[in-house]
Amino acid sequence: MEKEQVFLKIFGRNLISFKMLDDGEIIGTGILNPLIKKLRLLVMLILQAGFYKNYNLGRWKGKIVPNTFAPPIGSRPQLRAFRGLIKSHLLPWRVPIAMTFAVTYRCQCNCVHCSAGKHLRKDVPELTTKEAKKLIDDSQKLGVTILAFTGGEPLLREDIFELISHVDKRKTMPIMFTNGQFLTDENVDKLVNAGLYSIFVSIDSPIPEEHDSVRGMPGLYEAAIKGLKKLKEKGVFVGLSSYAIRSNTEQGMYKKLHKLGQKLGVHNIILFDGVPTGNMLHNIDELLTWKLRDEIYEFSANIFKNKIVPPLSSQSWQNSIEANLAGIGCIAANIQYYVSAYGEVAPCDFTPISFGNIRKEPLKKIWIRMARHPAYNHRSTFCRMQHHKFRHFYIDPIPDDARLPYSIAKLPRVDYRTAEISK
Repeated sequence: MEKEQVFLKIFGRNLISFKMLDDGEIIGTGILNPLIKKLRLLVMLILQAGFYKNYNLGRWKGKIVPNTFAPPIGSRPQLRAFRGLIKSHLLPWRVPIAMTFAVTYRCQCNCVHCSAGKHLRKDVPELTTKEAKKLIDDSQKLGVTILAFTGGEPLLREDIFELISHVDKRKTMPIMFTNGQFLTDENVDKLVNAGLYSIFVSIDSPIPEEHDSVRGMPGLYEAAIKGLKKLKEKGVFVGLSSYAIRSNTEQGMYKKLHKLGQKLGVHNIILFDGVPTGNMLHNIDELLTWKLRDEIYEFSANIFKNKIVPPLSSQSWQNSIEANLAGIGCIAANIQYYVSAYGEVAPCDFTPISFGNIRKEPLKKIWIRMARHPAYNHRSTFCRMQHHKFRHFYIDPIPDDARLPYSIAKLPRVDYRTAEISK
């Protein structure tokens, strides 16, 4: 699957154009593309400003919210994010603007597709409140402007409200991913009082019985939707979080979920690709085909173009040519990192590789090590966890019985793009 997108053409010649190759890499094919490459920062900021301008989902402390996974327009966190992007082009190492923090791996659900599967440990204690607060402080010093609390189920952690309160909202917007069962009246009030900016409730199917069956939890769908509505009434920005795999995409699940989002009046929908990780680390049967990715991309792009609410922030769009020009693509160890409940630092939620532990060395040192590693010292236009060569060198060697995340020290130090696969 190779496709070319032309932005400017004169007398039959492409001046500005890009081609997506079979492996997801995007290359410039127009005469003026070298100039665009030199002006990449300017192009990126202009395109991002355009995306921001498209939506007004409401206001947070007087500032317009265009995306519930990004800071409000004109807010201090947004200005910090822009400064971070500029610094990333000037410094020898990139500045992260987002962190995902799995505060616990405890969870009442039993999802076959769980990306946090094989992470739960009984021989190592979770980060203490003091350790977690230091992580939050260090992350904000590093430049993080979005801090996503996840799990497991984050509401099973007793001090979660204290941790959300600890986030300095002048620097960073706290958000949460939850399965929704514990969005009781009491917990909703606590989340609001703690200053939660937005929340994403995981919904696998708009059919309650299907959702509950996948999660192994009867009644979960109803509880999750009720909780989402309570939070919306309290002024918290709400969204749905789901995933796209081959089987459910062939059934048009992404369209059904968007209809559900419209019916509920949510502010945003995030659609992750079903990446082989966690419980399904070595199972690539459900990876999306290029045809299915294109379907989702076209659907997402049409929603953005026509300013339809809720926007559908799909990974298929994130890995597109437009998103690449806007500086998105694969965000792992580029603008984002992930920290486990035990302090392990990984490139993203779905990459089960640890580059160090904050209990043993400073977060900044680990981040720089990760950003300079040959697997991550470059921007990737496509999700590495779905790249066959990346998986060959960095995922396939992980033993089936390994506890995740797996140490990078046990894996080859190679640039998967150029390294030869031995036969």
